[in-house]
Amino acid sequence: MADWRTIASGRVEQLHSPGTDKRMELREAVARFVQPGMKINPVSLQSRATAATYELCRQFAGKNPEFEFISSSLSGNYLQLAHLGLIKKAIVSFAGEGYPTPGPSQVVNWAINDHGMEIENWTMLTISQRLMAGAMGLPFWPTRSLADSSLAEDHARTHQYAEINNPFAEGEKQGVISAYQPDISFVHVWAADKAGNAVCFPPYQENVYGALAAKRGVVLTAHRIVDTDFIRRHSHLVRIPAEIVLSVSEVPYGSHQYGNFSQGLDQEFAPYSNDYEFMITHRQAQLQREHYDEWVDEWIMQVADQETYLKKLGKNKLRTLHEKALPLSWQDELDAHGESLETDAPPTSIELMITHAAQELTNIVVEKGYRNILCGAGQALLLCWLASHHLRDRGKEAALMAETGMYGFDPFLVNYRNLPTCTLLTDVLETLGIHACGGQNECVAALGAGQLDRHGNINSTLDANGNFLVGSGGANDITNAAKEVIVVAAQRRQTFVEKLDYITSPGKAISTVISTRGIFRKDGTGELVLTSVFVATEQDLDHCIADIKENCSWPLKVATDVTAILPPDPKDTALLRLFDPERFFLGKKV
Repeated sequence: MADWRTIASGRVEQLHSPGTDKRMELREAVARFVQPGMKINPVSLQSRATAATYELCRQFAGKNPEFEFISSSLSGNYLQLAHLGLIKKAIVSFAGEGYPTPGPSQVVNWAINDHGMEIENWTMLTISQRLMAGAMGLPFWPTRSLADSSLAEDHARTHQYAEINNPFAEGEKQGVISAYQPDISFVHVWAADKAGNAVCFPPYQENVYGALAAKRGVVLTAHRIVDTDFIRRHSHLVRIPAEIVLSVSEVPYGSHQYGNFSQGLDQEFAPYSNDYEFMITHRQAQLQREHYDEWVDEWIMQVADQETYLKKLGKNKLRTLHEKALPLSWQDELDAHGESLETDAPPTSIELMITHAAQELTNIVVEKGYRNILCGAGQALLLCWLASHHLRDRGKEAALMAETGMYGFDPFLVNYRNLPTCTLLTDVLETLGIHACGGQNECVAALGAGQLDRHGNINSTLDANGNFLVGSGGANDITNAAKEVIVVAAQRRQTFVEKLDYITSPGKAISTVISTRGIFRKDGTGELVLTSVFVATEQDLDHCIADIKENCSWPLKVATDVTAILPPDPKDTALLRLFDPERFFLGKKV
């Protein structure tokens, strides 16, 4: 009879390697597992499943598959699915284009008008919450978001949002949203073994909750297929277990035009940056239908597979993307724009708005002791960065957060170079649901606004003609839960409106609005009042007030003791220009 040592050496000591081999070409995986009418979820992590969505385009173009699409955004590499008429309904928080500046995309309008695509707009947080509920097998999920907005009314009508009695607090209401389960999910990762155990790197953005909820499973692409020993050594980074995976395809750079960073594993995986030049070219192509047809044909329909795609990109392009992911590569970028920075030039109206808003945010954090600053996109991000420098000069620390899962990052250029500076990398659910707006809420946020009313309510969803704009993103989540919110907006009548066409984000937490001409604060009735104006000299005060009233669509309240704010310290303007050397957010110089 064998003793325990013989049994252990023969069985227990031998690590089990998966016997299942799910490796196959991506073309075969899509053909085998994707069917018309499916609810599809391309997962937006730090990376995106770009190669997989391109393959969907190739196989389903012209076939009217009527996919129901759910993801945090319909942008970038997802827009081609809409353009080719593959999507019947898009369930998203944002539909448009994100780089270089967030804004509408003609592709979305063409898909709505030509193919009848429906947009079902949620928020960034509620998308993740619905998918999490689906993954957990729960019928609904409690949320702070949506309340007091037109979004709540829309989803209440379709029985996907309700406010129910809190069973643990008499007389208190709690918002709940319906769970969601896609049929199939697409995920791109750095590494996976042949069975489908997959290593993902943070920030996770919307995370893999859709993949975990998918009824059929996951079509997985990986930059590299590795052995299971590698997976075990890095099991703390595994987010996708093999048991939910349908197929595994090795697809190097399967996330391009998006990058992939590899915090802590740079020896195994050389990080590569977002391809910002490619993104800008893609954005420009969206301006005219024939140009976008040509772009889709050139980069997707006439490209057989990922190998052909990478040859078309070229080795020099891939080498450059790796170089741009290096920690000090930002110096080359500033050198390239050094002559055009004009750090001594007078500030523009947008620069005045951002620098004064940064000072306002600094004062709020110091006076009220907020620990976290949630940075919106674009100009709101720039003002948060500038405020963080002011806070440090005053001996105050407050962690900067981005809704996609970046926490504690240092101000840098507007790209993925911020990732290595973070003290925490997580996802939307934690950033918006906990760190920014949770049980220990000590968060102030900064947002931009394209349209707002006298109470600070914001619209980013529909215009007066019912045309879709871009949607909520994380704005509704923020205004419904952050302790305090400040807003920046251009001073013009079409921005400061008497009545909103749609309330995307309620204004209850918004305390201050900084425009390109002055500062507004709420009075006891919750209405915005002009309290300060930006002037070149104090003698310009009355003229500036009159101009602001002319560029506001409601009868504006003006404080009796309006203060004149003189131009900011030139050092602030110079630093701001370093943050945005290509002036994507600062706009053209005047």
